[in-house]
Amino acid sequence: MANSEEMLLQETDGSCAYCGIKDYRVLTTHHIVQQEPKDESYDNKLLLCHNCHHLYHQDKGPSLEDLKNIKKRLISKMLTQQGINALKTSYRKDFVFAPPYLINHLIELNLMNLKEANVTYDSPDQVIQGIYELTEKGRNFCEKWDYK
Repeated sequence: MANSEEMLLQETDGSCAYCGIKDYRVLTTHHIVQQEPKDESYDNKLLLCHNCHHLYHQDKGPSLEDLKNIKKRLISKMLTQQGINALKTSYRKDFVFAPPYLINHLIELNLMNLKEANVTYDSPDQVIQGIYELTEKGRNFCEKWDYK
């Protein structure tokens, strides 16, 4: 999985998350929740152009609620529907049984971890499956973004 900055570029296709201007030279990273020390987690950052960023801080542009809604849609895009379903299932049942290719991006974000590996055979190919559980960060993520 890409680092946080690469993920931000991927989720917006290299454009401002609010107005859509597509010029990496004018993009800046905005922290959705403003606090000290800064929360540098992927889900607290959003790419905005300098204009939208400035307007936000002048209370003349997008609202905090607008930015949170945009980020939730972008998270859904990056985590995929299968990933979100895995998070929700694991949140409700304390685990999810899945092939690794559906879960690896969640592991790399430290949202889930492998609890137990299993090998099953789905003729003629071997399929490796595992039992995955939420990390504490994953549980907080689900509560923050209402993936329950």
